Amino acid sequence: MAKILMVDDDGEFLNAGKTVLESRGFTVITASNAVDAEAAIKSKKPDLIILDIMMEEPDDGIRLAHKLKKQGLKIPVVMLSGVSAVTGLDYGKCDEVMPCEDFLEKPVRPEMLIKKVQDILGKKEKR
Repeated sequence: MAKILMVDDDGEFLNAGKTVLESRGFTVITASNAVDAEAAIKSKKPDLIILDIMMEEPDDGIRLAHKLKKQGLKIPVVMLSGVSAVTGLDYGKCDEVMPCEDFLEKPVRPEMLIKKVQDILGKKEKR
């Protein structure tokens, strides 16, 4: 089964997401910051990255996504944030500013997380 890296500074979200995805047979690796995420990407070679936009710094996830793209890594990235519910900012669009395959807004329902992961991994297999 596919290997997923979840990157978020919210430990409760990581634990919940890991439990949900592992219940569907996925292998889940977690990281709580961009530095640990980079190390996990190099050592664990995930098939998909679920990446929070805001961690230690407000743009940690965006900077990491840009860095991965610049390095030419072809791992799909799903950006994740709960900030629009609080600030009204709409991050829900993947483009040059937000280099990602898709976007999830927190709170994420378990069935939505599973569907998004299956959809993205299904697209990757067809490439």
